This record gives sequence, structure tokens and C-alpha cells, in this order.
Amino acid sequence: MSLVRGRRDTVGAFRPAVRPEPEPVPRKSVASWLRGAFTEHLGLKLLALLLTLTVLLLVGSSDEEREIIVRVPVAYVLPEGKVLVSERIEEARVQIRGPWRRIKRFDARELAEINLDVSKMRGGEVPITAGMVRVPDGLKVTDIAPRSVRVAFEDRIEKEVEVLAAITGRPAHGYAVVAGATTTNPAKVVVHGPRGVVSAMSQVRTQDIAVDGRSRALVAEVTLLPPEGVEVDWKGTVEVDVTIAGRWVGTVEVAVVGTDGADGARMASEPREVEVELTGARDAIDRLVAAGVRPMVKAGRAALAPAGVAAQVAVDGVPSGVQVVVRPAEVRVGPRR
Repeated sequence: MSLVRGRRDTVGAFRPAVRPEPEPVPRKSVASWLRGAFTEHLGLKLLALLLTLTVLLLVGSSDEEREIIVRVPVAYVLPEGKVLVSERIEEARVQIRGPWRRIKRFDARELAEINLDVSKMRGGEVPITAGMVRVPDGLKVTDIAPRSVRVAFEDRIEKEVEVLAAITGRPAHGYAVVAGATTTNPAKVVVHGPRGVVSAMSQVRTQDIAVDGRSRALVAEVTLLPPEGVEVDWKGTVEVDVTIAGRWVGTVEVAVVGTDGADGARMASEPREVEVELTGARDAIDRLVAAGVRPMVKAGRAALAPAGVAAQVAVDGVPSGVQVVVRPAEVRVGPRR
């Protein structure tokens, strides 16, 4: 009996263990699921959204129509022997439209100039159309300004004129630019241009040559400044030699010297005084002024007649190298009253 019981106990000891049932997972509500969809991994989701929008904008804008405005040079083909005297436009304002991807690759410098062929015209309005501007495929001209230009012509002529040195400023005190002593090389040039302008020209001036505060001569290399629309048949600069010398100006009474036995004391000049201008070496002028500047005229018995006579004024004792200008150069000599 004891043997049987012990066997049963052994068999019972090897019964399989019973596993506990797993606890049920709680189900999320719809609200919790939606909240998680928007809040979980928020940084990554915002980055993905930003990249998506960027791609959409780039793809969408590549075909979007855009407009730009560029400046295009304008060239003229003129009739032979004619000059344009109306206002010349140098460029036109052109509005171009097309897809953005083509617009951003467009370079306005690739456009050829607008060619206005007016060689067969006598004048009038010339239209400027969009067809005159060649743009790359995919682009089109939507506007252009101005849309027309007025042209007028004159005969083209040439003429030889003098070169005028344009001297500006004031030399040092006691000095002046010597009148008539300034020279240019070349002295004359040939100009070309409209008949109405060139026919009235006798000189073409240089750019300004300043002599402020100077007491010595100078040589300047300057350019010529012809009027607008006029060309000069001279390439390069002009050499200008400016003479600056001492200068003295004063008003002095005229002395009358009688000739042929006439008494100069009985005669007088009209006007009684003249203006004397001395130019030259400063020291020579100073010595002459210190000794006294003496303008004089010579007259014979005929000056004693009521009508008097005309006589040239001279300045006595002027040293070599000093130039004299008297204003007026001639006076009338008659009986002293």
C-alpha cells in the first residue's frame, strides 16, 4: 500500500505549471491617437513639411511667367552725305516676358542692338517695334519705349577753322597773358558736321587752361571741344604755348610836340588823357614806370586850324622787349582853349 501511494505522489509532482493569462492592452481613444499623430516627433515632421513646401515652390515657380525690363542700344544707318540733327536716342527700354527658368538664365548683353535704317528717308517718324529685338526662344517682347523716334537731317560739310586757346583765371598780381602771343599747334583744323553749324564756325576752342597765380609762361597739352554734332579731323591733343609777362596799365595825359616851327604849348589833344598798357619783362616795366610813362603826339601848324588834325599816340622811352598798347591809339590835336 505504501508503495502505491508513493508512486502516485511522484506522478503528481510532475504536473505542468499553469501560465497566467496576459493582461489586456488598454485601447487608445481616437482623440489620443490624433494627438500623438501631431505631437510625437514634432521636429522631424516640421522639417519634412518644410522640405515638401520648398520642393513644391521650386517646381511650381519654374514655369511661372515673369517680366523683366532691359536697356537695348540703338544704332542708326544714315543717308549718305547727311548728318542727324534731331535728338538721337542711345537706347530703348524693352520689356520681356517668359518662364522664370528662362528669365533667370537670360543675359541682356546677348541682345543685338536695335538697328534703325533711315538711309532711304528724308525725315519724319520712325517706328520702333518689338520685331526689331531678337530674344531667345521661349521669351517674347511685350513692350518697348519709345515706340517711335523723329529724325531730321542736314547736309554734311567740312571747313577749316582756327584753334582758339581757352585761357581762364588771373595770373599773379602785376602779370598778364600777353595778347596775341599765345600760340597753338596745330593752328588750324578741319571740322565736319551739319551745314547750319559748321558754316557759322570760325574757331574751335580747346578745353580750359587755368593760369591762376602764374607769373611764368606755360605749355599745355589739351583736347579740342567742338560743338555737339561736329567732328574734328585731328586725332590727339593740341599743344598751347601761353606767354605770361609783366603788365602795367595807367591813364596818362598826352603831351603835344610841335613840328615845323609850331608851338606845341598852344595845342591840346582830345581826349586829353589816354590809357597805356605795358607788357613785357617785369623789371623793365618797373624802370619805365619809375622814370615816367610819357604818351605824346606830334603836330604842325595845321593843328592850329579850328578843325585840328588827327595824330597817332606814341610812348617815349620804351625799352626793347616791352610792348605798348594805347587806347585810343589816335587823338585829335587842335588849338588849346
